Amino acid sequence: MAQYQLVEKHKIEHHNEYYEVRTTQDDDQPKSLFFSTNEENLEEVAAAVVAEHLPGAKHWTVIPHRKDN
Repeated sequence: MAQYQLVEKHKIEHHNEYYEVRTTQDDDQPKSLFFSTNEENLEEVAAAVVAEHLPGAKHWTVIPHRKDN
């Protein structure tokens, strides 16, 4: 079971590192979810986020975000 925590967009400044999963379907407006995780297999975690929170999304990408010091 992938371990992650969804992060509200307005609270992301409290995280040093977080990830965004964004849908990339051509026929749809892009949707994004932000999450943090300690898991090493990022693609597996992202797939779990998509399956649980964006059912029906066929194409998506993961975008890492790091807070610059």
